[in-house]
Amino acid sequence: MPENKKICLCILVLGCIMFRTGNASASGSGNTFRPNAPYLAASSVKPGMKGNALTVVKDSRILSFPVEVLAIVPQHGEPRNLIMVRALGKDIERIGGIAAGMSGSPVYIGGKLVGAIGYGWNFADHTLGLVTPIEDMFRVFDWSDDIPGMGDPVSLFKTSGKDATSDDKNALSERNVRANSADLASPMWISGISERGVDRISELLDARKVIRSGATAGDPPVEYGARLSPGDAIGVLLAWGDVSVGATGTVTAVSRDGRFLAFAHPFLGRGAIAYPVTRAVIHHVVPSLEAPFKIGTPMKIVGTATQDRPQGVGGRFGFFAPSVDLSLNFKDAETGRSEKSRFHVVWDPFIGPKLASNIFMGLLDDRWGRKGEGVSTVRIEVEGRGISKGWTRSNMFFSDKDLAAESLTEIQTLLNIIFLNQFSDIRPLGVHLDVEMTKRPKVMFIERIEIDEKKFVPGQKVSVRVTMRPYRGKQVSKEFSIVIPKNANGECEILVRGGGIEPLEQDALAQGWKTIESFAQMFQEMSALERNNEVILELNYDKDIKTDDKEKKTQGASKEEREFLSEVKKRRLKDGTLQIFLTDYVVEGLLRKMITVKGSESTKETDGEKNVDDVEEEADDDDSEDGTSHIIRRD
Repeated sequence: MPENKKICLCILVLGCIMFRTGNASASGSGNTFRPNAPYLAASSVKPGMKGNALTVVKDSRILSFPVEVLAIVPQHGEPRNLIMVRALGKDIERIGGIAAGMSGSPVYIGGKLVGAIGYGWNFADHTLGLVTPIEDMFRVFDWSDDIPGMGDPVSLFKTSGKDATSDDKNALSERNVRANSADLASPMWISGISERGVDRISELLDARKVIRSGATAGDPPVEYGARLSPGDAIGVLLAWGDVSVGATGTVTAVSRDGRFLAFAHPFLGRGAIAYPVTRAVIHHVVPSLEAPFKIGTPMKIVGTATQDRPQGVGGRFGFFAPSVDLSLNFKDAETGRSEKSRFHVVWDPFIGPKLASNIFMGLLDDRWGRKGEGVSTVRIEVEGRGISKGWTRSNMFFSDKDLAAESLTEIQTLLNIIFLNQFSDIRPLGVHLDVEMTKRPKVMFIERIEIDEKKFVPGQKVSVRVTMRPYRGKQVSKEFSIVIPKNANGECEILVRGGGIEPLEQDALAQGWKTIESFAQMFQEMSALERNNEVILELNYDKDIKTDDKEKKTQGASKEEREFLSEVKKRRLKDGTLQIFLTDYVVEGLLRKMITVKGSESTKETDGEKNVDDVEEEADDDDSEDGTSHIIRRD
């Protein structure tokens, strides 16, 4: 993609993205979580106490195994204490110890809930773990929820809690204990996309371990009125459908009002969230020297995780938040094979666009079955609240090394703009991509421009003959016409180029003369961006009005620099100084010719001036006869 085109897209982002805070909806502060079971405070837990923990290691059956308390470890920050335990029994020996995916497994002493297993150590004794006390986990609901609705304004806010400290001289610091441990969330499972897509999502989510597992075909069903129990396996989803991204954990506690606690550590640490929660089936626990881990699959959606905090994950059963509906309709031009994929991603203004872009990347890699050169035809369709007729844009892309990545340059910017726009909430939102890819280089090169006449007057039409060549094909010639403006005089430039090469810019936005002020205007300016399969003809000239009085010359920015790109194109298409023609090829190259226009008032020759005919002759000398001296290739 040409660098200038990227700059245009970035300007649109800067012109559109603003943030405003909002009041979150209410389940939080003042709504204390009360578990269905009695609980025991960490201050009452002593080394040597014995109890049991609950988790799932096969299918959906809850297993109980014994634990022994070894120490109470005070912490700086949240959680304020951790309880060191040893897991015991034949079942623990069989699976190799405390496994990743057991995070949230409730621990009971004397039938009272004391907390949940949240941490262990890699390459260590896997029977040892750290329990997050239940009273610390209650604090997950000290924050207010931020549940996206079907039409509420965009609400992007941050809250923070106070760090608890300890003056105990014998306290082991968080740096020494928790920072050197690893949370016991299941490895992130990602399925349905290529290895490159998996790697990019893993990097985005800072996932320590990723496995290609954990998915059912199509959208998971929704289970209304579900009530899970402590020890049940659950999944938290970031994407679902024909592509699945998420992780498995364990339910710690449930309350009468339908809320739950799980994980006993942060999932991604995103704060107020709205991520789907599912039942999960555990297929097996894989022993490992680093740390054993569960292999699981998400099943029915049963609720929503609303809090992702240092003490754990909290949410509601029977409550379902909106998501973003996305699809890819892919066609391989060589084989004629086509395939449609549909998936959802969470409504998260910062993770959502990047996650969706990387999923599209992984799908293109997987469906095309290769990474490399080629040409693609891409059509984007956006539908949602406030877009009554939808919005579409098509373009073509060429790459000599990575076509999938090049094909997604516009959708990546578009998703960021939509998710973060300050004008209107467009939930529900659908974004659909049609992509046809071919190894054949469908590229057209501009090789020559010819203009028969040499002298022109304002208002005259200029016939421009353009010779182009498809890649390793026969030359084709096309005649275009462009109009000389009434106020043009002297030397003028005829420019023929491919779309996106030295494009018309969003100068009004870049220079601060204007800003995007409405949702409709935002899409209008995105529609005005040039396309790579366009042949563009421009007539450029000095637009300053020349007078004898120097003080009457145009001051500051020109009219064109103060106009939106859409306004510039509309005006110039109307006055004939801009012509745009669509092709079935990516158009490469840029050529210029200089012509001389003699205005209605004759230019007088003075001692310090050259006759216009002399200027014309010098311009002709500077140009080669076939006009091939200014070919520019795309990056």
